Amino acid sequence: MPKETKTAKVVKPDKSKYASALGTIRLRYKKDTGTLTYVQRGGNQSAVDRNGVSLDTYIHALYGLIAQQPAKTVLMIGCGGGTLGKMLSRDGSDVTIVDIDKASFKLAKRHFGLPPDITCHVGDGLAYMQRTRRRFDVLIIDAFIGEDIPPQFTGDTFCRAARRCLKRSGKLFMNVCINDKADLTAAALALRLKNNGWAARLLDQRGTARNAIVLGGNVKGIKKPRLRDQPQTEVSRIKRELNGMHFRRIRKPSP
Repeated sequence: MPKETKTAKVVKPDKSKYASALGTIRLRYKKDTGTLTYVQRGGNQSAVDRNGVSLDTYIHALYGLIAQQPAKTVLMIGCGGGTLGKMLSRDGSDVTIVDIDKASFKLAKRHFGLPPDITCHVGDGLAYMQRTRRRFDVLIIDAFIGEDIPPQFTGDTFCRAARRCLKRSGKLFMNVCINDKADLTAAALALRLKNNGWAARLLDQRGTARNAIVLGGNVKGIKKPRLRDQPQTEVSRIKRELNGMHFRRIRKPSP
């Protein structure tokens, strides 16, 4: 059952720059709209309306995919503003987030409304996956250095660690930033999963710079996502981009 929670409104930051071991975090607040954006190393990590509802299409896509088969337990690697974790926790999932940057948790709780019932671990995500004794229903990889996935989340070692920390019926979802039409990062990750014995799917959209989602594990029956949590602004854009996302054939990159 969904949890009875109050809307977590955005808290206006008292400054625009925050120190972090991984690079300065910038919080950009727009007074006229009340929107807040979290930026680090040139990459937008989170954006929300004045009520803390995400303005990122990929967050709504991930949420729309996961919500089709609600998960009791969720492990997220990467926090940012914590918007997806907040949505899943509200729906009743037991959410654990791991992030190597402790400043991320501090800002997510203070300004983006990350609830206290979410378990937060500061540390390396892959190491946590390799040592945890828990087995989760869903694993979400949303970790970036700027707009690049850290290399430890792209190889065979990661595939083994992901399988280890998921239940046999578990599902893996990876957010991937794509730079241009020639960028085959998402397809390569999907193929890596397949080569390691996973069932894999790729949700993508047309365009140059964009987000794609790689799915792995028990994901055969999952359909295209739809908007389930409507923000106060940019609704038409988010709906248009969600509508433009399709499951695509996973093609082997040309040599």
